[in-house]
Amino acid sequence: MQTATAPTAAPVRHPSVLDQADLDSLLATCRRALDRARATQRTVLASWARPLTVTDPLAIWSRARRSTPRSFLWQSAWDRGSVVAIGTARDLRGRGETRMASVRETWAELSRNPVTGGTTATTPLPGADGPLAIGGFAFSPDSTPETRRLPDALLWVPSLQLRSALPEPGVADRAHPAELRLNAVLMHDSDPEQLAESLAQLADRCLRTAGPPRRQPSAPAARTHTSVELPGADDWKGLVRRATGRIRDGVFEKLVLARELRVTASTPFDVPATVGRLREANPGTTVFAVDHEEYTFLGATPEYLVRVDDRTVHALGLAGTAPRGATPEEDEALERELVASPKIQHEHDVVVQMLRNAFHDSCADVEIQTPPRVVKLTNVQHLSTDVRGRLAPGSEAGVLDFVELLHPTPALGGHPRQESLSWLSDNEGFDRGWYAGVVGWAAPAGEGQFAVAIRSALLDGSSASLFAGCGLVADSDPEAEYAETCAKLRPMMSALGIE
Repeated sequence: MQTATAPTAAPVRHPSVLDQADLDSLLATCRRALDRARATQRTVLASWARPLTVTDPLAIWSRARRSTPRSFLWQSAWDRGSVVAIGTARDLRGRGETRMASVRETWAELSRNPVTGGTTATTPLPGADGPLAIGGFAFSPDSTPETRRLPDALLWVPSLQLRSALPEPGVADRAHPAELRLNAVLMHDSDPEQLAESLAQLADRCLRTAGPPRRQPSAPAARTHTSVELPGADDWKGLVRRATGRIRDGVFEKLVLARELRVTASTPFDVPATVGRLREANPGTTVFAVDHEEYTFLGATPEYLVRVDDRTVHALGLAGTAPRGATPEEDEALERELVASPKIQHEHDVVVQMLRNAFHDSCADVEIQTPPRVVKLTNVQHLSTDVRGRLAPGSEAGVLDFVELLHPTPALGGHPRQESLSWLSDNEGFDRGWYAGVVGWAAPAGEGQFAVAIRSALLDGSSASLFAGCGLVADSDPEAEYAETCAKLRPMMSALGIE
């Protein structure tokens, strides 16, 4: 006797992110790029776009990053723009002293005249239109790149790029306008049908599944951990004494000394949850995350190196730090000490003057905000000065030109630059990697944003390297400087659950 079986349910069919007209347009864009590649015998960038709506970009990135070893999340405090990028159409790499120039020149050549298609966003969005180059640069070039966990210089053109405005607080689940952009680089023998199909499938994987509603970041899971300070606390305070002695000797005027806290936890860190907690706990900062192979470099930084939009160049002098007070009265007293401190004023002025001088070659007008304002973060408060310049008529300088010119500023390494960087290379005792480097994006016409990669950590499964530094002048006190680095480490420790 045959037993009846229940009929198998038909699989649920989800509508594709791209309709047939989109697919036809994407394929036509790839075919036109192939025709140009064959005619010129050069690689050609194809970039296709369409508008759509999204809720929380962090939720999209959290899902989509699982399908690729390379992803990027950017949520800007400066224009409330968000970028989610998945996959790689083309790497732009550099090594050694010429790393920035190499990346800049390769991007300029690739992005000079892309083949575009589709429909751009009808609602103005923060940031720049077109395909982006995203990624970052290490604090300094490394003579032994095989031991470095992240490359000296790595920008890349993402296969999928999603640009939107950040949701307003309290309305994170409300849909708002965005732009989906799919990018590919074609050579004379590329297969446009295969490329178009793979890009459409990538869009489906990243965007079709809505997933559960976004929840507020939960508290970190209970875990045990061990940690090691590099250098150790006493050795680091000894370095402060040596550095201030060299400053008094006139070798340099200011030095920024950093240290690393290397943590090994009992369970792997939840990267998206960590980013969510960073965002919630650090309003007013720019949140970033870069997935590269097994590593994730992430942070919530209050400082940008440079922004370029509508031929206006913005830089930020952020130097001079004081703790936050336990009460409003104590906080105000610490702010008054910060503003009145000759030591901190001098440290801050060194940074601002360097930025002003750097702008003069390319900008017709340079404005400096006076007096400095005080930026209050969760654990610390800083002196901050905006520097703004208008590109001179005929100037073709773009954001990557200014990254190369400005990095590292005295707020990251010291002043004079060469003497301070040489001393750090010989004495600091660990590789900063991308800490105190820069992370951000560049557009074909020269616009872009690059943040100073501080308040950051490098994660690898259950291992994490956290970084903090402070600016030293002649009368810096080792105990006070060590306490400042502890305060700067606290937000990341809290986000990771290792306090």
